[in-house]
Amino acid sequence: MSTGWAPALAVVAAALLAWPPATTRSALRARAVVPRPEPPPRDPRAGESRRRGALAAATGTAVAFLVGGWPGVVLGALAAVGAARVLPAGGEGSARDRRRSSARDLPVACDLLAVCLAAGVPVAGALAAVGGAVPAPVGPELTTVAGLYRLGAEPRRAWADVPDTLAGLGRVLIRAGESGSSVVVGLRALAADSRVAARADTEAGVRRAGVWILAPLGLCFLPAFVCLGVVPLVLGVAAGVFG
Repeated sequence: MSTGWAPALAVVAAALLAWPPATTRSALRARAVVPRPEPPPRDPRAGESRRRGALAAATGTAVAFLVGGWPGVVLGALAAVGAARVLPAGGEGSARDRRRSSARDLPVACDLLAVCLAAGVPVAGALAAVGGAVPAPVGPELTTVAGLYRLGAEPRRAWADVPDTLAGLGRVLIRAGESGSSVVVGLRALAADSRVAARADTEAGVRRAGVWILAPLGLCFLPAFVCLGVVPLVLGVAAGVFG
């Protein structure tokens, strides 16, 4: 055999060795045809619980390192347990965030609805337009109510399943539809009341934040005051009485 055929034979042998067997080719074709099952969705509460545990552990570790010794270990464990109890759970935090988002976006939704209805747009069309312009969770809820309106549902039935933050808006529209009064005035009044409530909630949150900021300072100065002020006084009185 001529030596010129050697490279070609080597290439053919390498291709035969690299070629997958029939079972592997069948498996690859089946995998390409059959869609892969999607992984199950992650539970956001599990991530919140892990983050909560990590924050509690970090708090306990920091306290233990700052204090040192066996008192630091004990205080670190107590701080970790206290942090785990104080930090909100995932579901509670998500519900609180949704309520805050609804309270923040409700005045804007009321103003937009008032403009649409004052321009002569039907209630279903106004709700659909505002639902597409306002972010979640208010926007999708208004879109759902608009769909019920278009399907011919009664106003009370259309607003029956909305969250508590949108119940006032539903009452204004239902009352205006049943009495025939102007809904624009009620929507503007609701927007003003919602802004006042949101401002009061923000101010209360700022006051609570100030208290929480000063809490670590009190925790640092209180033991020092007890050790440097109260304990020597007690020891001096005890020495004068029992000495």
